[in-house]
Amino acid sequence: MRPVWNPKTSHLGYIGLNTPDLGRARAYYGDVLGLVETEGSGKDAAYFSVGGSHHDIVLRPADETSCLHLGFRLADGTDLQAFAKSVRDYGLPAEVRSDPQPGIPALVDVVAPGGNGMQFYAAEDENAPGFPSRGIAPIRLGHVAIISPEAPALRRFYEEFLGFHYTDDFEGIATFLTCNRDHHVVNLVDAPESRIHHIAFELIDNAQHARACDLLAQAKLPTLWGPARHTAGHNLAGYHRDADGTMIELYTEMDVYVPQLGLFEPRPWHEHQPMRPMTRGVTEMTTWETAYAFDLVQG
Repeated sequence: MRPVWNPKTSHLGYIGLNTPDLGRARAYYGDVLGLVETEGSGKDAAYFSVGGSHHDIVLRPADETSCLHLGFRLADGTDLQAFAKSVRDYGLPAEVRSDPQPGIPALVDVVAPGGNGMQFYAAEDENAPGFPSRGIAPIRLGHVAIISPEAPALRRFYEEFLGFHYTDDFEGIATFLTCNRDHHVVNLVDAPESRIHHIAFELIDNAQHARACDLLAQAKLPTLWGPARHTAGHNLAGYHRDADGTMIELYTEMDVYVPQLGLFEPRPWHEHQPMRPMTRGVTEMTTWETAYAFDLVQG
């Protein structure tokens, strides 16, 4: 009998990014991707919402492009002081902050292995702006891939402390983990550098892939690869870069994980039935054998 699964987080709430050109980044996330800029934005920061929460993307001006932090939602009513203490007991720095950003009354700042910044919050402003009709207009922030030289230690934190499940990997180089029924919420890439590999947004349906590629072409942002079907996750995916060069994935049809069984809901395009977490080769990233015009592993 499988043990009861009780991850500490429900989903990836937001991603904070440093940008060397806030105006250019604003134009991409607002006009091209079609997110809504929300209350609290100004010359020192911009907050963008997919539509269902106060913000999914935070932009702050800086000298170089980098990841500020990842925000994860905790269960309602979580005692943040007790959570911070448990993080410190695990051996990582953690600090509770009040009124740290618009829409979130309090959170716990954590420095995870590899210097990765994480923020954990248990309550947020429920006055979301609603879903826009302009630009690509994804329906939610789905997952993030992080490159880190300390990926094994980072994985242990996600699994041992936060309660994530392993769902797939590519020869141990890229490891997929989830805290809900999505195939993955984070993807950890073991490589000697520290940065975001890609940020993934879900589209409303498969027809939106073609529309998104047309809009990207109009904005002179080339599609790097796809849309095509991955193996791990079996999602239809297309990749491009945002205004600062960060890779963005647009996807549909992500595998649905059943934690009680440790497998995925059946789909006709699965290579195996039943479909369980597995290790694949780094050349086995697509079921359609579509060639990559760039190095997907290195980004």
